[in-house]
Amino acid sequence: MRPANSAIDSPRRTVGRRRRTIAAPPPPPRTGLCAAWSHHAAELAVPIGAGLQRWEESPSTAAMIREDLLARVLPGVFLPPDLLRTAIERALALGCALGGQLQSYHVIAGPSAAWVLLGGRPPAPAELLSSAHRGSIIGATVRTARLRPHEVETIGGAPVTSPVRTAADLLRFCPDHVADPALRGLLGSGHLTERAMHRQLQVMGRHPGARAARARWEVLLGGLAPAA
Repeated sequence: MRPANSAIDSPRRTVGRRRRTIAAPPPPPRTGLCAAWSHHAAELAVPIGAGLQRWEESPSTAAMIREDLLARVLPGVFLPPDLLRTAIERALALGCALGGQLQSYHVIAGPSAAWVLLGGRPPAPAELLSSAHRGSIIGATVRTARLRPHEVETIGGAPVTSPVRTAADLLRFCPDHVADPALRGLLGSGHLTERAMHRQLQVMGRHPGARAARARWEVLLGGLAPAA
């Protein structure tokens, strides 16, 4: 006869043991291009990573870029333009080009965020925001900033500044020949509205560059008025 307190005769212990048996295993570590951002990004990035091409900068590659046979994502890192047709592809293309330099806290920003939404040729340099120290990435400008949750959107698992935050950064940090076409594109495509931008500029208060940003925005709107 078995003892009354045998584990076999204890339903509670049996259930507990069964629960431990069916517990889900821990998720595997993230691997692959764009995995620093998310598993979803890494999955979507597979075909883009396979299309990456690394070439020395030369007159030949420059000619291929002019003829739209190649797109330079970062110095020496290229992709065929047909892999940059959508916002998801463009966001992940930058992550793939960064390779092992990509960190989970890197957020696509400024001219690069506008490019993700609008397309065209990738900006040089690329731009990222980071909540950590800025570090150094060849071919990219990395700024330090604390972003609020509503200032970041996820595109294909990649973090990208919202259109209104993107516009504010363009006004604060970029020269006219970079900022103006991007701002006009964001307005014309419906990603940005004058009302949302007005609120953003007011919220900025006395942040560095805020006054100049408001002045530049008014100039831009003045240039758009005759075409309305």
